[in-house]
Amino acid sequence: MRGRARIAASAALILALPACSADTGQPLRGVLTTPTDIDLHWRDAGNEVAGHVLEFATEAGGPYTVLQYLAPHVTHYRHPDLMPHTTFHYRLRSYRGPTVRPARADRPDGIRFTWTDRSSDEDGFLLEMRTADSTGYEPVAVAGPDITATTLVTLPGEKRASFRIRAFVLGEHSNVVRLTTGE
Repeated sequence: MRGRARIAASAALILALPACSADTGQPLRGVLTTPTDIDLHWRDAGNEVAGHVLEFATEAGGPYTVLQYLAPHVTHYRHPDLMPHTTFHYRLRSYRGPTVRPARADRPDGIRFTWTDRSSDEDGFLLEMRTADSTGYEPVAVAGPDITATTLVTLPGEKRASFRIRAFVLGEHSNVVRLTTGE
């Protein structure tokens, strides 16, 4: 049941997002690690990309749903607690794009970010966060193209984190990995 809730939550969050694409240049591999857990792996693309978008579908032709936006150094992902006896299709897209310094306004329940859209062909914007104990930025929110503001509800300690906005453009999809869950 937990896996279905995660899938539903991911699908609900992604409905308003634009379609994305980017060439990873890296083959995607997957393995069924338990009857209902799938592990996906790919090679590190180094400094060539700003990050990756991992997508999944239950039909070969889609529709595909964004599972996770991932930082560039991430090279694996576990898709846990999946529905038994179901075929899943996965593909990976890398993204590139410049960062923008957002203006921020602290609020009792979070932070309001605004920025100027200086790009004409972005697929969207990522709000990225680096906490005091991390070594890099991680995507924490997604905004569609031509959007210039978002609010992030923060957890304790996150208001002291560093934030940046990235306009992203995506290329082609990776190969598709097809795996079927067991009992």
